[in-house]
Amino acid sequence: MRYMKIGTLISAGVLMLSSMILNSGCSEAGNGRKQTTENPGAIFGEVKSAAGAKMLTPIALRGDKKATGHLFFELSEPAEQEVAVTFKLDSRILDAYNQLNGTGYTMYPADKLLLENNGNVVVEAGKSKSATLALDILPGGTEGATYAVAVSAVATAGTEKHTDNKAFIYLVKPLAVMPEVNAGRKVKNLCYVEVNRESMLNAGEYTMKSDKAPFFDIASVFAANIRLSADDVPYVSCNEQTRFVLDNIEQTVRPLQAKGIRVHLSILGDHTAAGMRSLSKDAARAFAKDLKAYIDIYGFDGIDFDDEYSTYATDQAVEPYIPSDAVAPSIEECTSQRYADLVYESRKLMPDKTIGIYWYAGYDYPVGTVEGKTVDELIDYSIYGYYGKWKAIPADTVSIAKQCPYAIEVTTARGDVKIDDDCLKNIRQNGWGYFAVYDLNNERSYEKEFSRISRLLYDDEVEWSGKQYERTGW
Repeated sequence: MRYMKIGTLISAGVLMLSSMILNSGCSEAGNGRKQTTENPGAIFGEVKSAAGAKMLTPIALRGDKKATGHLFFELSEPAEQEVAVTFKLDSRILDAYNQLNGTGYTMYPADKLLLENNGNVVVEAGKSKSATLALDILPGGTEGATYAVAVSAVATAGTEKHTDNKAFIYLVKPLAVMPEVNAGRKVKNLCYVEVNRESMLNAGEYTMKSDKAPFFDIASVFAANIRLSADDVPYVSCNEQTRFVLDNIEQTVRPLQAKGIRVHLSILGDHTAAGMRSLSKDAARAFAKDLKAYIDIYGFDGIDFDDEYSTYATDQAVEPYIPSDAVAPSIEECTSQRYADLVYESRKLMPDKTIGIYWYAGYDYPVGTVEGKTVDELIDYSIYGYYGKWKAIPADTVSIAKQCPYAIEVTTARGDVKIDDDCLKNIRQNGWGYFAVYDLNNERSYEKEFSRISRLLYDDEVEWSGKQYERTGW
């Protein structure tokens, strides 16, 4: 972040506070150094946001529901001894930021902010990062207004107390409750958007002719990935294109939610041993926690798991499976039960979010029970992704009302969209609960094809707005 030039009238206090304002919320290690007498300007550590959230990332607060940020503390170098850290809600930081940048952000009401464990975390000896800590943001403020929450930290190592730490600021935006649309639909309609080349916004430009409600009920950001860190911990990884969606969440996702479309984040394997069927119970718990941070901070409505491209499912001569403490000892021990464990841990942390699964091979979906809960109780939907074909999970594993046994691909490069009317009639007439479309493109209109689908599923037609969005446009 670049600061405006500081005039001579700015107080010494503001100058001191300015050094505490964090210029990045990225997850990579900072380049600061330990402060010494020879290096008095260096920092001791930083307050950072989980999920790679940048400074001033906006957190949406909808209606009477709380929102949550997730923070951690990172030292400029590994700790020689245990470091106790206390986070503090700090309006002084926000005042300094406003004065330095010519902004006028107002601190969100302090009585509506709760730091987990009273803001106390620890950085263990030999490590540089603390565990994450939740910042609960309770309902309040004026709908449509923009507030801020500034958080600073004091770190204590032995007898030394360090206040020379960079702070972090979230924005908070109270929004209206998401409108309820298509409430009477028996078949919900999901769209996967390949954000490597397409914009999420195109999913919102198709509406029902009768009432102008969205054609799609759910749009999924395809995709973020699951990977293993150097410390053998599974985490959510985002490439540049997915990161673009997150960094511009107000432009790429909020317009869809304002129309009543639920937006999910898809999670895909990424050529490492980490995957839905390989994680240990502890690793599944850790990944679910990291995933929750993304869902909370960016305001997604749910998760969509896609068990592809992890190395237990790839050509071992090209990408061999390498076991570790975080994953199964062998490919044979990468099981659907482990997948169920991950879904359970995710559901436990996110009881109010939608959880879906995408499958196509016949063994790449969760099976089993966890703590007395069946897969059918833990998930909200499943999508069969061998496009143009019909296949279902056994109904004693996932009930048909939660299944999409037939989905289509609308990729422009594949030519005309192929639609099987009989499959659509089967979905509607026999109680199947979902239909899905993959790879909505911006190069053309799908009004004709979607109207054909809509007539069979909903006795209605679809209208296209005529708007087309490039991947980075809005």
